[in-house]
Amino acid sequence: MNKNKYIELAKKAANIQINELKKIKAVFNKSFVQAVDLILNCKGKVVFAGVGKSGLIARKISATFSSIGIPSFFCHPSDALHGDLGQIEKKDILIIFSYSGNTTELTNMLKYANRYRIKIIGIASKPESLLLKASDIRILLPRVKEADITGMVPTSSTSISLLLGDCLATTAMYQRKFSRDKFKIFHP
Repeated sequence: MNKNKYIELAKKAANIQINELKKIKAVFNKSFVQAVDLILNCKGKVVFAGVGKSGLIARKISATFSSIGIPSFFCHPSDALHGDLGQIEKKDILIIFSYSGNTTELTNMLKYANRYRIKIIGIASKPESLLLKASDIRILLPRVKEADITGMVPTSSTSISLLLGDCLATTAMYQRKFSRDKFKIFHP
């Protein structure tokens, strides 16, 4: 392949993602408002979960929440099956990212949360998915075109998930009147 084509291919992939990210505006609805309210009124911790690429996104958003003074951590659904469910309390909320919403590793975590009435914010692209059916607040991600040559590798889907998580965090920051001085407390 001609190496000059690298830039052309990168621009093509970037343009696909930029266009797909514009679909995020469909997510800013009643469910988004309910999710922000639940986060702002949480008396415990905001626990994030996800598997694979969605898990990496959830881990990043958890770190963002912690850095703005909202107690948060990431719990991997597989580790949850081996005792880590004990970290999650009734006063916590669970935010789960899964683009398909049908990841089998989430099943026991969802059952646990439902059994103990732990509030779940589910974020997925399939309205009839296992995750959204088990969630108290359902955020439906728009279906997006992936930016890779096969159209299958998580690229646009991870970008839109990350964008949504950052929008939840920044909205919470505005509501809590988060400032530069407060930011410095968590980033000495």
